[in-house]
Amino acid sequence: MNQEIKDLSLYVHIPFCKAKCHYCDFLSFGGMDYAMQREYVDALCKEIAAYRAVAQDYMIRTIFFGGGTPSYIEANLIVQIMDTIQSTFTVASDAEITMEGNPDSLLLDKLKVYAQAGVNRLSIGLQSVHNEMLAKLGRVHSYEQFLEAFQNAREAGFQNINVDVMSGLPGETMESYMDTLQKVIALQPEHISAYSLIVEEDTPLSENEALLDTIPSEEEDRAMYAKTKKLLLEHGYYRYEISNYAKSGFACKHNQVYWTGGEYLGVGLSAASYMTVYSAEGQGKSLRFHGVEDIREYIGRFSRCEGMWGLGEEILYEFVRDFYRDLHFCRRKDEMEEFMFLGLRMMEGVSKTEYRKRFGVEMEFTYGAVLEKYKKQGLLLEDATGDRVFLSEQGIDVSNVVMADFML
Repeated sequence: MNQEIKDLSLYVHIPFCKAKCHYCDFLSFGGMDYAMQREYVDALCKEIAAYRAVAQDYMIRTIFFGGGTPSYIEANLIVQIMDTIQSTFTVASDAEITMEGNPDSLLLDKLKVYAQAGVNRLSIGLQSVHNEMLAKLGRVHSYEQFLEAFQNAREAGFQNINVDVMSGLPGETMESYMDTLQKVIALQPEHISAYSLIVEEDTPLSENEALLDTIPSEEEDRAMYAKTKKLLLEHGYYRYEISNYAKSGFACKHNQVYWTGGEYLGVGLSAASYMTVYSAEGQGKSLRFHGVEDIREYIGRFSRCEGMWGLGEEILYEFVRDFYRDLHFCRRKDEMEEFMFLGLRMMEGVSKTEYRKRFGVEMEFTYGAVLEKYKKQGLLLEDATGDRVFLSEQGIDVSNVVMADFML
């Protein structure tokens, strides 16, 4: 096996919710019974434990419980998962361990159990302080429940809390959105994620013409976005990524792994992974793969899993090949593209020096024409050293167009 100890982030998918939101197109299930949750978690723990054969090569730096609504399931199931992770991998003493949750399920007793199990960061889905807007979205909580959940989290000892808010909701005005932001700021969470509502195809919201007619225009939503940055900056939150704001020292380490090309393992239904696997000659190749999407297939596949098998350097690849889907060895051009369009999501942008170290060529050699085009348009800027390239304010407004041009 590869002898170098490498940093690894772990994403744990919990696909259960009390009920699905009207805008949600994630792979999740509303109202699934406890027996199914238990079966799923048992299989999930078997999947995690299977990595024991290669775990000595990694140091877990971040863990993220996402979903779904991880806080919806019984707290003892989260403890079971954390115990399995800690008995399989070496988890760094300062690892960031995040739990996503909805306010209605973040009860004080549960939060205390999470903290005792090692969870040290919460991400609470609020979206709006206006109950009528929450109802339109199919959210299962109220603003009052959010306030109680936030207080519970502080009482349980959490000192790193993110709050999700959303702009461009049906019936939203600048005044109602600013009211949401101001009330969240007053609570002083360490991190705020501020997203625009996206109407995904084949969701209940996408088929509700009456609600769609009340969604603010793109121009109105862009104005809300501009106000978001100004208001949050005034209160000590710096924007470090297109939709994410944090007090100093509280940027989400897990998400930064995605944006900077770090390795991550996704466990659970349909979870995505990006890891390096090694050939018998010791050559490393970046591999992307996903878990299966059918929950019965997933449970059947991993409940019988007794770990990796085989000998030699390719043991990780053999396991992935047999248990996962959509295996894709990343070509050099794939990694160049991702370095650029993921890195440009961050306000600090991308480094020409880091690009040269990773790919052995100058950034201008690959992307000279694209860089020059958008610098002339004022959509890309360089720092004083000339090393870092980042989006301007105008570039952020049309970021999807700019990033698409970095596809080779």
